[in-house]
Amino acid sequence: MSNTDLIKELRALTQAGMKDCKDALEEANWDLQKAVDIVKVKGLNIVSGREGRVAAEGLVDIARNGDTLAVMIEVNCQTDFVANSEEFVTFVHNTKHKLYEDTVAGLPFSVDEVEAERKAVVSSTRENIVVRRWWAEQSQHPSVKVFCYHHSNSKIGVLVTMRAPSAQAANNPDFKALGEDLAMQICAMNPLAVSPDRIAPEEIARQKSIFETQLKEMNKPEAQWARILEGKFRKWNTEVCLLEQESVVIPKTTVGQVIKNVGAKLGGEVHVVNFVRCQVGEGIEKKQDNLAEEVAKMTRAETPEDAFVRHLVDKMKDA
Repeated sequence: MSNTDLIKELRALTQAGMKDCKDALEEANWDLQKAVDIVKVKGLNIVSGREGRVAAEGLVDIARNGDTLAVMIEVNCQTDFVANSEEFVTFVHNTKHKLYEDTVAGLPFSVDEVEAERKAVVSSTRENIVVRRWWAEQSQHPSVKVFCYHHSNSKIGVLVTMRAPSAQAANNPDFKALGEDLAMQICAMNPLAVSPDRIAPEEIARQKSIFETQLKEMNKPEAQWARILEGKFRKWNTEVCLLEQESVVIPKTTVGQVIKNVGAKLGGEVHVVNFVRCQVGEGIEKKQDNLAEEVAKMTRAETPEDAFVRHLVDKMKDA
């Protein structure tokens, strides 16, 4: 994660202010877990006593204006039971529309705008509620359209922006069908990027490290690594790059070829400008409860570390 992503993630986990999150991460030398502990000790996230709990369930929701604008938001809670509750669903709906209104008005969205309602839902459900991520895709040209896919369980959402050869072609039913099919493709196959040249360098480096470890374990001579790695990356690209993937609509045909075929009908090239895929809770480490460990924690003697933390908490209460 970049430093900016770490700040956002710490805020999502604790609901502390952005500056407090940055200061805590700097103090923790950008170690996320240590930063969470620092925020807790300093009492920066005390809203209802629940903000430190892992919120990995929730909903994804989308609002759109035809095919020229779409916004998507992920809001998390702790359990699927609360995710399906009327209060939570209403909060997600209201937050989505606030994001939509801000986007239409050309204003940046801030979670502070829904903080009062968020606290009310926290109080009502007794769970940590986090407005975690949001996106907006907007057409700036008549030949560009935005397509969406919202999975029936509201756990996955997709926005994909496409450019047609012309404004007239952008309104062709074949182009619209292609955009809708690609949104479903992205939902089902979860590509990392549109094409190999658009994969993030850190993802390539991570995958190369995995491949090299495999080659070491297989005792492959280093003189052969370059050739083998080339083949492995070629295969990997067919799995993680949208244009290289096999189409879920037209088997044994790549998505890239499907797009070319539609472009030929429309009299020019069709391009995938951008896509965003959001799945509830991805990237959040879910806590695995262990009853025996919980009982042991409740019955064991207080350690010096426990006493120190209790002393700090008592001082904050007295302040």
